Amino acid sequence: MKGEPLLTSRSTREQVSSEISDGLRPTSYMEYILSSSRNWPTIALLVYFGLRLLFFAINISPQVPPDEVTHFGKCEIFSKVFLLPGNTPESYQYGLVTNSPWVYYWLMGKLLALNFLGIPDLVFLRLLNIPFAFGTIYFVRRMLRLLTDDRLTEILLVVLMTNTMMFSFLSASVSYDNLTNLLAAMALYYLFAFFKERSATMLATSILCQLAGCLTKITFLPLVLIMGIVLAIHELRNFHLLPSALKAWVHSSGKRGLGLTLAVVLGLVLNIQLYGGNYIRYRVVEPEAYDVLPLENAMQYRLAARNYIFNLFKEGRITAGQANEMAAKINHPGDRSDTINLVKHYAQMQQDGAKPVGFLFYTALWARNMLESTFGIKAHLGVANSGLSFIPLALLILLAGFAFLVRWRPWENSWLPSLLAAVALSYGFFILYKVNYPAYLEYNDFVMTVAGRYLFPVLGPIYVLFSYYLLRLFRGRNARFVISVVAVITFIACDFPFFLSNVTPDWFTFSLQ
Repeated sequence: MKGEPLLTSRSTREQVSSEISDGLRPTSYMEYILSSSRNWPTIALLVYFGLRLLFFAINISPQVPPDEVTHFGKCEIFSKVFLLPGNTPESYQYGLVTNSPWVYYWLMGKLLALNFLGIPDLVFLRLLNIPFAFGTIYFVRRMLRLLTDDRLTEILLVVLMTNTMMFSFLSASVSYDNLTNLLAAMALYYLFAFFKERSATMLATSILCQLAGCLTKITFLPLVLIMGIVLAIHELRNFHLLPSALKAWVHSSGKRGLGLTLAVVLGLVLNIQLYGGNYIRYRVVEPEAYDVLPLENAMQYRLAARNYIFNLFKEGRITAGQANEMAAKINHPGDRSDTINLVKHYAQMQQDGAKPVGFLFYTALWARNMLESTFGIKAHLGVANSGLSFIPLALLILLAGFAFLVRWRPWENSWLPSLLAAVALSYGFFILYKVNYPAYLEYNDFVMTVAGRYLFPVLGPIYVLFSYYLLRLFRGRNARFVISVVAVITFIACDFPFFLSNVTPDWFTFSLQ
């Protein structure tokens, strides 16, 4: 892979600076879409997306979105202090507020003070999460434009991003996943823009987003590792120039460069303080609630109680009846039911003498569940998109995969599609092999910790490649248009219409109690 100088020369710096400004300016996307009548399909799709998110934010019960009760509770805890709170009796039911990523809760806690509208705080925070989704779409679109300016491909990409059911549903919930997805899209875009534009400002911005992501959710750490490996491979021939190039950039980039440098250093220090401190004290980067708190206090947290009860039963220290009695004290009905079902399923597996399935067979089941919970909803209530309803989506996915195999050339577009694919596949494999399969072996449950939203940090690269190669499969304009229309109709029909036809009134029982 051919390397190039880390920094552009002074003669080209003004041009690159203009391009950087376009990428950093938050209003540039709205200016762009309003500047040309050719963009009415994009505008219509975004308006439709926004209206659906408003519907979800206002109407969905807080007991339904994944872990929203916990996320909202932590935001309220953080709203009461300026810096970072400590673990208190008020916070025990939400798990650890120390020793864990905190940026999302700190940000939402501060913004919660701005609720002068008289609406419930939960609805207010849901509304504040919606811009994260639009920001994610914006940077994914810019990622695509590193590869192509084709309008039809861009429209298809926006359709995919705005009509993936779990992404739509999650985007109107109080969840750190929304900020995580935005920071992942930003970090990936700026990294790949650096590969193309050779601007150190873009590289520094990517690093800053990566550090912020690690302070938002721990599953950002493997993505940072993967991006670091990609950077090292791409810049292998330039690594010896890195120190002098960065020094020259700091001196020549003025206040922007100094501000970015200080922000990167601060982010690095905060990450070391969090994860390094955890490892020194607890020998893990992510301690459990009962590692930090007295057991009695930790058991007030629903997930800690679930894991502790199951482990006691698995080790033979309590009976199934005792486990059910302990689970009855878990306040959240979904997690109370999950705990009872885990114990019951494990006991049945032990009684039948069933052995865990091998990794390859599990991978097939994992892929199916990931797809079902991406184009359906997996939360405390669920809508699984499977069976006949999934066939049109499955055919499009298979066709896009075939298009990738046929049209992919590793070296095209300066290796950018290949690197995007490497990031997405590596992250997916990490989640499968290091998170989901070990959890299956631990709990003997196929779907434990398996949810499509855990792959959303790389949803951007996946959909960029999907759109790019699907439309490159066909050479003729009519064929490209027809397959685009089929994909658009399929994705739109499998999102909100499918949701409305499969939910029950329980989804809309809005109560803050």
